[in-house]
Formats: sequence, C-alpha cells, structure tokens
Amino acid sequence: MNLPGFRFDAKAQLAHFEVVLPGVLASKRGKRKFARRRRTVAAKDVIEATAKFHAFRKEILEATPPPPAPPATFGAYVAEHWPTMKKRVSERTAALDTDTIEKRLLPFFGALELAKITGPVVRDFVGTLRRDGYVTRGGEKKAFAPDTINMALRALRKILRDAVERGELATYPIRGKLPLEKTTPLRLELSRDELRAFVGAFDDEAGFRAMIAEEHAAGPIRISDHFGGKPRVFGGGLTRDSLGAGYYFERFRASRVLFVVALETGLAKKDLLGLRWASVDLENGWVRATRGKTKVEAQVPISAACRAALKDCKERDVVSPELVFVTEEGRPYPASTLLRHFTIAKLLAGIRRRFRFHDLRHTFASRLASRGQSLQVIAKALGHTTARMAERYARPDEEAMRGIAAALDADSSAPVKCAFEMPPGAKLERVMGIEPTTFSLGS
Repeated sequence: MNLPGFRFDAKAQLAHFEVVLPGVLASKRGKRKFARRRRTVAAKDVIEATAKFHAFRKEILEATPPPPAPPATFGAYVAEHWPTMKKRVSERTAALDTDTIEKRLLPFFGALELAKITGPVVRDFVGTLRRDGYVTRGGEKKAFAPDTINMALRALRKILRDAVERGELATYPIRGKLPLEKTTPLRLELSRDELRAFVGAFDDEAGFRAMIAEEHAAGPIRISDHFGGKPRVFGGGLTRDSLGAGYYFERFRASRVLFVVALETGLAKKDLLGLRWASVDLENGWVRATRGKTKVEAQVPISAACRAALKDCKERDVVSPELVFVTEEGRPYPASTLLRHFTIAKLLAGIRRRFRFHDLRHTFASRLASRGQSLQVIAKALGHTTARMAERYARPDEEAMRGIAAALDADSSAPVKCAFEMPPGAKLERVMGIEPTTFSLGS
C-alpha cells in the first residue's frame, strides 16, 4: 500500500503519519517550507493503521484554515471595483478617469500587487511617461503635459485609498507625497480693458453686421440647366444689411444677461444655465446656488450690474417659473448657443488669444482678489470646499499688482535717518568716512 505520509511498522505494531498543511509555510534556519503535522499511533495491523491515518488526516485538514487568497493585483481590483467607484463622481469625471486608467495605469500597474505599488515604483511610472510620451494620429511623438501625468497620479491615489478602505490593503503603500509634476497656471482672465470690450460687444451692432459680411460671404456662382441656364448663387448666408442679420443680432444681444451674470457671480457654465429663481433673492440681494460639481453652495451678493441683468430676465416676454435663463420658446437655454455667442463676443471685443468660457469664472475671482477680498471670502463665493482651492482662481490683476511698485516708490522717497551713534569726542570722518547723516533709499 502506497499512501503519501503513511508508514506502518508491523513488527512494532506502530503507524507513523505525516500530513502536509496546504498553503501554510513555516520557516526553519532561514528556509521556508510547507508546514507538516506528524503522529505515531499503535495499531495491530495495517487495516487499523490505515483507518487511523485517514481519521488523523481528516482531523488535521479540517482544523487547518484554508490558504489565503493570492494578493489582489491592480488590474483585478480595477476590474472588480471601478464600475462601482465611478458612480460616485460626475459622468465627465468618470469618463476622464476611465480613459486615464485604461491608457496609462493598467499598462504599467495592471499585473502588480496593490501592496507593491510603492513610491519608487510610482516614480518609475512618471519617468516612463516622461520618456515615452505618446504618438499622435499623425505619427508624431509628443511629451505628456504635466496635467496629464498628474491626472494619472490622482486616479492611482483614488484607487489605492479605496483599496485601503475596503480592507484589500493594510496600509496606503506610497510614503510621502505623490511625485506630481510642476504646472504653470494659466493666466487667461480678462484684463480691465478686455472686460469692458467683451461686455460692450453685445451692443456693437455695426461690428456684428461687419462680421456677418466677413463670415457669411455668399457662395459660389453656378450655372445649371435646372434653373434655365442662368447664373445662380448657391450656398452663402446672411447679408450685412438683411432683416435676418438684424434678427440674429437681437438674439445675440439678448444673451448679454447670461454673460453679465456669469461675470458677476462666477458661476460655471452648467450652474449658470441651471440657475433657478429659487436661488435668487433680489429683495435681500443674494444668489445662493448649489454647485453641481461639488454640491457646495456658492453665496454671492448681487451687484448692481447683476441685479439689472436679472431684472431684465424677469421683465421679458417669456419667463420661466423655475429657470432664470430660457429661450424665446421658454425652453432651457442651450449650451451650444451660449458658446456660439461667446465666440462672437470674443471676436467683436478683439480677443484673439486663448480665452475659454470658464475663464469668466477666473475673471470673477481675479476681480475679487484685486480688490483685497480674502481667500476665504472668494472660496465661499466660488462654492469651493476650502480656501486653498480658490488660490488658482484668485489672482490679482496687473493694475492691482502695480500697487506694489507704488508702495515701494513711496517708501523709497521718504528720508531715513541714520541710527548710527558716534563714540563721544570721535569725528564722523574717522569712524565712517562719510559726512551725511541722512540718506534716501532711492539714492
């Protein structure tokens, strides 16, 4: 009879048993081997010894806990939990994170155990992104932008922290801070002159009609037998002095109120188009709107320009009982129309540089910072959860920064008396070698 771990000594009537514990390792003299259990029992014959061996084996195996599951890899964890995790954020954020995970994180970390994603490994990941970059559709190799690398690192951190909360990781494996890339903040907010030109563009009918003449030129002339062989203009668009151009301008001018409210409240595009009258308190002068992104309430006192724009909305022929901004048909104002009118206003204002709709929000925060408002106040107005989040928005404009030079110049022009005291009886020439006791910082 050949049973692994079974040996019977018929002469001594002794049976020797040995059972290997599956998945349980033991260390001995620096070597790791599978743990074993042994027992010697008396038995009158091999039949009794065999029965006792099977009983012993059953006893040991049932008392031994099952071997632990292999450590979860990053790829396995993402496959199991990311479909649920992404439901916590907005659709746009979920789409961006999913794209980042699939294109950046899984190719590098997919086969790694979660606990082995340590600081050095993450720095290797960043180095790989820097070195390899990406290839465009045209076959051109380009380097990743710092923001792209940082987005990947933040998505990685989000998954690792979720693994800690679920108990898949005992501790967060990355010590210290993430190796985030340094980024140069964009300075795209409107200057004071640009702001005046942008708002004034909505009253520039002459400029609008001139733009119509340039942007909506007539199409090519074609001769077709279908029309009797006579020359005919195909395509084309509005003419400068047409009634259609006038109607188009009136629609453009009517959208001015949206941009004024955006500039005076700092609301993001989605929050602006979804602004409800329930969030507007004209009597006490407040706009209190819960942001769709952070679910934090933005609180902004209503300025004179904002009040005039909101009253205009109240007095129009078509007013919604719920939404502040609606079309002539009473429907929610389309984002596509808002962005089209934004582009027109930029053209008429002569703004040819990069300038996005979201930079109206930056402009709002910059105006507050330029007038000495604290970060706490600006964060409250923007609907941010912390004052630190407002730092990237709240940049004083150039006019405010010029006050530094004025303050320094004022200091420099004031005479400063020398605090040096000469020893009694000593002459100034012997001690300092100079005569003036008063000097100017500007000299």
